[in-house]
Amino acid sequence: MIGAFRNGERVDAWPLDSRAAHYGDGAFTTLRVHEGRVCWWPQHRARLLAACAVLHLAEPDWPALEALLAREAAACGAAVVKVVLVAQACGRGYARTWPSAVEVFVLLHASPAAVPAHYREGVAVAFARQPLAAADERGIKTLARLAQVLAAPAASDREVVSCDRDGFVLAAQSANLFAQFGDVLVTPPVGAGVIAGVTRGTLLQSPPSGFSARVQPMHRDALLHADALILCNAVRGFVPVARLGERGYARRDAAAALMQAFHPALGLPVSH
Repeated sequence: MIGAFRNGERVDAWPLDSRAAHYGDGAFTTLRVHEGRVCWWPQHRARLLAACAVLHLAEPDWPALEALLAREAAACGAAVVKVVLVAQACGRGYARTWPSAVEVFVLLHASPAAVPAHYREGVAVAFARQPLAAADERGIKTLARLAQVLAAPAASDREVVSCDRDGFVLAAQSANLFAQFGDVLVTPPVGAGVIAGVTRGTLLQSPPSGFSARVQPMHRDALLHADALILCNAVRGFVPVARLGERGYARRDAAAALMQAFHPALGLPVSH
């Protein structure tokens, strides 16, 4: 870790009474820093603002948070930053005042090395071993991520795709998922385990030329008939899927168009 801050002050430990540790009582967003600037900050701020409304948290001091992010981004040049909003500690027990005062944690990590082959050739994924339990219906990214931990295969870097108990596709373990059918990119609706990801929202609002995007429930069987699958999040951008179990995907036109449109601003590889 490059550095950590609590309410603007540098720290090296998490407080023992934090409601984040005891109850997962908070929300977060993870973003990239590229060439000394915070990528897609307005979208990340909007996500945190929505979380404050849902979780009954007072809004943070936005100017102070933005000044900290700008200063640290300029100093490190490139990084992955996690911004965490946590309900202020108020003693033992679940109950707290609404809205609760908020503590702001900013955690800075070195940017992971991008693997060009993943963007050029795609990655292998598998269906999760068990259905993903229902979560907040509004797609808020809370600190409670145990379902994602348990859905992952043990000691493996392979991404998994989770479904609900009826077999409808939700998302990958750490990314939203789009299925390509011709020139249409389809993603499941938020809620029940599907996060309203920043990259997902960016694609839905601004699909690349020649493609459209829509939200629609998909059964797991539909993925076997798709032309392509694409994973996306704000750290890795858009990553094509090469294989889901025994089903291979060779089409790359939508993934290439997305990389061309969005990856230069994120400092990520562009597949040609």
